[in-house]
Amino acid sequence: MTHIAIVTGTPLLAQGLAAALAGESGWQLSQHDEPIAADVLVMHRGDDATVPPLPPDVPVVVIGSALRDWAALPQPLALLPTGATAAQLRVAVAAVLQGLQVRDPQWTFAQPKGLVDTGDHEPLTPRELEVYELLGKGLSNPDIAGVLGISAHTAKYHVGQILAKVGAATRAEAVSAGLRMGIIGL
Repeated sequence: MTHIAIVTGTPLLAQGLAAALAGESGWQLSQHDEPIAADVLVMHRGDDATVPPLPPDVPVVVIGSALRDWAALPQPLALLPTGATAAQLRVAVAAVLQGLQVRDPQWTFAQPKGLVDTGDHEPLTPRELEVYELLGKGLSNPDIAGVLGISAHTAKYHVGQILAKVGAATRAEAVSAGLRMGIIGL
């Protein structure tokens, strides 16, 4: 049984989140005012709310319209807007249980200030991050080129650089690595 702790300051909101998650086989739901140890925490944060201290090594799904301190949250992590649907919430919970990152396109996990560290490999450039996002969406090199206004040859070069920098042999391995590292999101 997977324990999902719903953390909100409002009982009505907690009941709504519980209703959105109800019916999933193998999920046991509980409602709390403060974070507790669980398999997954589902939290709602308001516009001005800060993230409270969290138990270590617990995946978190955060629903909120403005989250300034998400970088301090444990991984895996899902960031959803307040307008997320019940289906999106269920998918986000299932994804973090599998160790994946999920985010609404308005938020990024890796906030590049020029380069993004990829562990033991050379960092990704801002353009490579743009290509990586499109690669994660399943676009081909010509499609990436069309979206970014570059040549197909340049798109192919960037994809090759990404594969080398994240230590992947295939596009699928690169996407998997990017999801695990939080460089790209679903």
